[in-house]
Amino acid sequence: MYKLIFFTLLSLNLYSEDIILSINKLIKNDLNFVQTTDSGFEEINSKGTLFRNKDFIEIIIDFPTQEKYILKDSVIEIHDYEFNQSQTIEINDDNSFVSDFLTNGIDVDEIYSINENSITFLKNDNHFFLNIITESSFSISYNDNMNYKNLIVFEVIK
Repeated sequence: MYKLIFFTLLSLNLYSEDIILSINKLIKNDLNFVQTTDSGFEEINSKGTLFRNKDFIEIIIDFPTQEKYILKDSVIEIHDYEFNQSQTIEINDDNSFVSDFLTNGIDVDEIYSINENSITFLKNDNHFFLNIITESSFSISYNDNMNYKNLIVFEVIK
């Protein structure tokens, strides 16, 4: 009986590690993405591309506005091409989830629940739901600090 319980727990642990490895492998690629933000009054879609460099991550928004974000070290550089403005902000608890996720992938210690193709994890008292769609795409959904519903679908650039 003890052997059965041990092997069951071992197989669940190995299964959990497989999905985490799959997600962390996917996130390390250059990615196209579509983000849908639902405020309850309107739904806004954004499209862009995420490129990885040795020292930073560059996120280019192509639609509905043209913007670029550069994540490096402990800052986010924001370039708004429509208004010809740039600013740099410190990464803090309020804005750290996305940058931390894109830089490091899933932190095993933050996993809340896990099943066949999805993981729910807790970061800064917020639940984030990550779903593997195919072997080259995944989505993440969460409520932001204004309680807007966000869904981001990522697809590996081939």
